[in-house]
Amino acid sequence: MFNNNQKGINYFMPMKRFALLMFLFLSVSMTFSQTEDAYWKTITDRSEKIVAKLALQDQAKQEKAVHIIRDQYYLLNACYSLRDLKIKENTDKSLKEQITQETLKETTNLNQAFVKRLKEVLTDPEVEAVKNGMTYNVYPNTVKAYQDMIPRLTKDEVHMIDSLLYEARDFAMQAESSEKKHAWFGKYKGKINNYLASHGYNLKEEGDKWAARLKK
Repeated sequence: MFNNNQKGINYFMPMKRFALLMFLFLSVSMTFSQTEDAYWKTITDRSEKIVAKLALQDQAKQEKAVHIIRDQYYLLNACYSLRDLKIKENTDKSLKEQITQETLKETTNLNQAFVKRLKEVLTDPEVEAVKNGMTYNVYPNTVKAYQDMIPRLTKDEVHMIDSLLYEARDFAMQAESSEKKHAWFGKYKGKINNYLASHGYNLKEEGDKWAARLKK
């Protein structure tokens, strides 16, 4: 449906950020030189599948959404490729941690700009669907799972679970792999379990009861 040869960022941005992104592209050009075409097709196909689930009727809107998502995957990959090059050149552990934290700040900025661009094209529910599509629907499915496991959760407790998983999804969106996306959710599930335990819930007991109900 879309022309994979139409490479490049198809939106305007402040010159400072544009210059930074161009630096990222140049820095990782050797990494992409032999595999870029295949990678570009992969992220285009992935983006098309996410947008297809929105069932958009406007073809122009559909193409814009695909391009924005595809470009985001490309930019995130450039950030992580540059991080790997920097880490490879340094053996100091504290410096490696600094590079990792700097990369997280940059991908967070990219994620915020990405969501802003999506909102210029899609409605709020459609943007939410894209976010969930990029993170395997873990956020809504996990909120529902906690409610199914512990039906007596209060509104405030459900709100806390929802808020924590919503935050986890933002980090997962900018993670570099499926494994690391799930790792972010795992980290926040740990926070949720500690929160519920502090409210008197026995998670093992609740999980066993839930499993028994599912069997019935």
